Amino acid sequence: MASDHALQAGRLWDLWCALALRHVALGGACACGAGGISLRLEDFELDIVDYLQDGGERCEQPEVAAWFRARPAAGQGAQPLRGLLDALGSDEVPQAVAQWALARLERTLRSFAEVHGGVQGGVQGGVQGGVAS
Repeated sequence: MASDHALQAGRLWDLWCALALRHVALGGACACGAGGISLRLEDFELDIVDYLQDGGERCEQPEVAAWFRARPAAGQGAQPLRGLLDALGSDEVPQAVAQWALARLERTLRSFAEVHGGVQGGVQGGVQGGVAS
């Protein structure tokens, strides 16, 4: 089952890489046009990891909560989502933890894809077609 988790983690990383290039316009203007403030979706990477960490620590499944409580904080290091996905795809993470976390990450990333320029094909069979402009 760990190999299934590794495959899912890899597909989620591919999806995130495609999404991270997108932008979010703030203040009513698109970054492609004039004016407004723009953030790249990659600017939300640490927020996504922190959100999952917080949910994991408060999870009612003792094994999930214990794993997340024992996990060091993501900090400001490079690619915190990559580190988390690598861990979740490894044999070292309990199956219940990987299932819980990967399911939530998939929902989160699919939501980003739907709101910020959907990804054709989704993550079920891998990222196909890239991110729509």
